[in-house]
Amino acid sequence: MKCKVITLLSAASLWAAAAGTAQAQSVLYATGNGSGPGAGLSGLYTVNPSNGASTLVWNFPDIAIYAGGLAYDAATNVLYATGNETSSSGISRLFTIDRFTGATTSFAGMSSSFNLSSGGLAINPLTGVMYATGTDGLQSTALFTIDKNTGAATRVGQAGTGCCINLNGLGFGNDGTLYANGFDAAGPDTTSHLFTVNLASGAATNIGAHGVLLGRQLAYSGLAFRDDGTLLSLGSITASANGLYSVNTLTGTALLLGDTGVQYGVDGGLTLVPTGLIPEPETYALLMAGLGLLGFVARRKRKIQERAV
Repeated sequence: MKCKVITLLSAASLWAAAAGTAQAQSVLYATGNGSGPGAGLSGLYTVNPSNGASTLVWNFPDIAIYAGGLAYDAATNVLYATGNETSSSGISRLFTIDRFTGATTSFAGMSSSFNLSSGGLAINPLTGVMYATGTDGLQSTALFTIDKNTGAATRVGQAGTGCCINLNGLGFGNDGTLYANGFDAAGPDTTSHLFTVNLASGAATNIGAHGVLLGRQLAYSGLAFRDDGTLLSLGSITASANGLYSVNTLTGTALLLGDTGVQYGVDGGLTLVPTGLIPEPETYALLMAGLGLLGFVARRKRKIQERAV
């Protein structure tokens, strides 16, 4: 009997370990125009990564991050955004956002020769280095690195050698490939395209057109990879409606997933915040069953010992 009970206990323990924990769905965040009662200048939203349905989380009355980038640092659990303060609108800044309270902190202003207020933002998952896009007075967009401790931006290089490749939203793949939304203003096709960006030089390589022809298209939206590896972007559905798209990383083709339902624009950042491992309800039941079985074994053993005495 003793061996049988222990076997049952071991089986229950293994079953609980196998059920263990499950990865909760990550949370997709976006920045854009403020909305709702008392709408702020900018807003932070959650976006359903499957159908695009969006919910306002916080309004920000005094900072302009509706057209900037958004990035999450998994190493420090910090959400970053780029934009500017209304009190000094000509100066680009890095911000942190507390997604639970809506509190923001502002870093010192960047060089006045850089404008990163309407560019992308992304953190390399392999190195932790933060990258941004913006302008520095030349015709093509530049790639920058940003110091996460000081907010200072350092130019890496231009997206193109001449006129006029415009790169905006950024997003890193798990393999360290940097993707960008943008367009070539001097090319035969000036609609929005997907690009990759060389981290050492800033040079952009065109993957292909999104195939969205109305409104703002996908040219200015941030990029984020869903849990299943699908690349996501905001974009126009019509001249006045906005949606969430999946983007083919091999061709650039965009597929509409659904309307956001909130007209906060498609020029802001997009980033995925992974959740921690959380126990499933079945795990609790198995754990309690295992503890009950353990208690039964202990009581039976005590009774046997008492009889032996």
